[in-house]
Amino acid sequence: MSSTGKSDHSSPGEFELIAALQRRVERSRQCDDIVLGIGDDAAVTEFKTGQQVLTTDTMVDGVHFLRDRADWKDIGWKSAVSNLSDIAAMGAAPLHALVTLGVSPDVEASYVERMYDGMISAFDEFGGCIIGGDVVYSPVFFVTVALTGRAHEIEGEPVVMRRDRAMPGDLIGVTGTLGGASGGLRALIDGLEGADADALRSMHYRAKPRIDMGTALIEGGVRCAMDISDGLVADLEKMCGSSDVGAVIDSASVPIPAELERQFGAEATEIALAGGEDYELLFTAPFDLMDRLLARHRGKISHIGRIIETPQEGDIVEVRDAEGNLMSLERKGWDHLQ
Repeated sequence: MSSTGKSDHSSPGEFELIAALQRRVERSRQCDDIVLGIGDDAAVTEFKTGQQVLTTDTMVDGVHFLRDRADWKDIGWKSAVSNLSDIAAMGAAPLHALVTLGVSPDVEASYVERMYDGMISAFDEFGGCIIGGDVVYSPVFFVTVALTGRAHEIEGEPVVMRRDRAMPGDLIGVTGTLGGASGGLRALIDGLEGADADALRSMHYRAKPRIDMGTALIEGGVRCAMDISDGLVADLEKMCGSSDVGAVIDSASVPIPAELERQFGAEATEIALAGGEDYELLFTAPFDLMDRLLARHRGKISHIGRIIETPQEGDIVEVRDAEGNLMSLERKGWDHLQ
């Protein structure tokens, strides 16, 4: 981890902060291929054969989290999980993380240390480790994590799941349940109380990347997948665009947490369709393969629709209700620039 000294607005105690974060990282579980970690101009790791997977994600205060309403440890967890989920979507194993912090003047060092504890907890549980990064002054607090991973190998050959491999006739599947994270954000903003609201807030703050299911899917033969970070419909549109296909979702088959249904009633379905940050996996597979996966991973995955030829008109992704009627959604998901 380095410090950028090109600004006169460097945060007070910058080097002490870096030293404190270094001590936290060194106390955590370490990857076995680190040659040189935090403290020099760059980190060094052993290079292994195979394919490397790389991803990065940035979280900005007031856009991706509300630090006045969240525990800093939860912010750290979320910043790690958003990257771990990308690695899971490729069917890969997480390796090394670089963390860049934009620290605003009103952020105390103890807050950042607690955020690091959250990141470290996520990496300790799901794999990977922090090996470096940067600290800069910023008028708005932000954290950027860049994470590498190792591609899965089958019979000695590296294999990854990609979003441009969906084919007409494939069935669409998802892991877990959808809408809990978005419902948790609603519960947080609206100040809802009760056990269901508490459970939804936990889904929002403590989503879990599906590293295990990513491995299970790729080993089971799945070659088309992505994670659900911006909302089911919005992300499926991205997959369809990459694969030059269309899709039909059966809304009645979309798995929804019981807490979301009890808390929001009829709204729950649309929250599950458009809500983001569940970090579940969206994938496609031929009928026979989907049948085997459903039997092998009962309760962990759901069949929610099918891939079709690219529609000549209308939406690239259609959503149908239980009677087969076309649904009109007020929103499809999260757009970072709108």
